[in-house]
This record gives sequence, structure tokens and C-alpha cells, in this order.
Amino acid sequence: MYSPRNNSPFGGGNTFGSRYHYQTMSYAVGQEQTSSLISKVMGLLAFSFVFAAIGSFVGSFVIQTITAYWIVALGGLAVLFILQLVIQKPGINLFLLYLFTFLEGMSLAPLLSYYLATNSNILGEAFVITALTSLALALYAWTTKRDFSGLRDYLFVGLILLVVVSVVGLFFGGLFGSGVLGLIIAFFGVAIFSGYVLYYVQRAKYMANTLPNAIGLTVSLFLTLLNLFLYILQILSILQGGNRRR
Repeated sequence: MYSPRNNSPFGGGNTFGSRYHYQTMSYAVGQEQTSSLISKVMGLLAFSFVFAAIGSFVGSFVIQTITAYWIVALGGLAVLFILQLVIQKPGINLFLLYLFTFLEGMSLAPLLSYYLATNSNILGEAFVITALTSLALALYAWTTKRDFSGLRDYLFVGLILLVVVSVVGLFFGGLFGSGVLGLIIAFFGVAIFSGYVLYYVQRAKYMANTLPNAIGLTVSLFLTLLNLFLYILQILSILQGGNRRR
């Protein structure tokens, strides 16, 4: 079974994830709309991960070759691109959001199947660490008076470096996926996507309460949390002497 080493569904845009240009609100609007927007995002994010889990289950039966993997992966990118174009259209925007997360889940199936067969405990550990880390970062971003908007350019540069390393890693997987170098890259990835959690959660405080805003933010946070999980999983795998593929 094909099990991709660098299975990180990087997003696009001038930061990360959704390319949608968010609508902002005036400061006078207050916290009520902000709370409503966050409630929408949390609901959409929960359903997104449910569809991703279903996709992973389906993908474990469907994706048996590298060709099948790339078809699903490229299909996810195509759906994400279309979503940016029609994000203002009610109904179809939600359908494409869940289709995208479903396909992302499918693309992760070979990796998850490998760990389920070799070391299932590590998946649970990575999930718990990711959940606790994300919650702590989100609470800090929401309550602190520190401005994280200045992180945008630095995070984008870091993301580009990760993309380059991932592409190079397709040809030199053994070099970048294990050992000290692999551990450094994985910690760098955790730092980048932790920064994106801070950036997006704080950014949500100044967004208008609209469904397109909620969907755009959901896409960005979904990809951010997914990549954070993958890099934490890589760290645990290296520290425990594992590997993503043999």
C-alpha cells in the first residue's frame, strides 16, 4: 500500500489556507457578532473533521496505489480552488467545504492505515497533543492584548520553506523524514502552524459574522490543525524510532 511521507495538505493564498478576502467589522459592533462567528466556525470545523474521518475510512479501501493517491490529492486542490470562486454562493459553498475535507481525509488514509497497523498508540498521542496545544493557543490568542498580525509575513516565508522541503523530501525522503534533521524540520513545522493558530484565531475577532467568513476561516483552521497534527505525529514517530514508510 502506498504511504506518502510528506503528506501535508498545504493551502494557498497570501497567508495559508483560504484565499477568501474576509469581510471585517467595525469595532463598535462589539463581541456579540464575534461570538456568533466563532460558534459558526466551531460547528463547521467539527463537521469538517467528521467528513475527514469518513474520508479516511473510505480512502483506506480506495487508495491502494500512488496513482489513486495523486488523483485524490489533486482533486482536493481543485475543489479548494473552486470553493474560493463560489464561496459567496449559499449551499454550494458548504457542499464544497465538506467535499474538500472529505478528500483531504481520503488522502491521509494510507498514512493513518500504516500507523494503525504498526503503532496505533502514536495516533492517539498525536491527537491529544494537537488538541491540547490548539486549545491553549486559541485561548491565548483570544484573550491576549498582543497583536499577532505582524506574524503573517514571517509565517508565509516559513510555509514556503516547508513546501520546498516537502517537495525535496519526495526525492530524499530518508534524509528529511528521520534523524536530527527530520526532527528539526518537524519542530519548525509545529512552530509555523502554531503561529497560524494564533494568527487566525485573533483575526476572527475582527471579522464580520457572515457564512463566507466562517467557511474561509474554517478552511484555514482545518488545514492548519491538520498540518500541526502531522508534524506532531512526525516528531513522535522519530522520537519513538518509527518511520512513516518502509
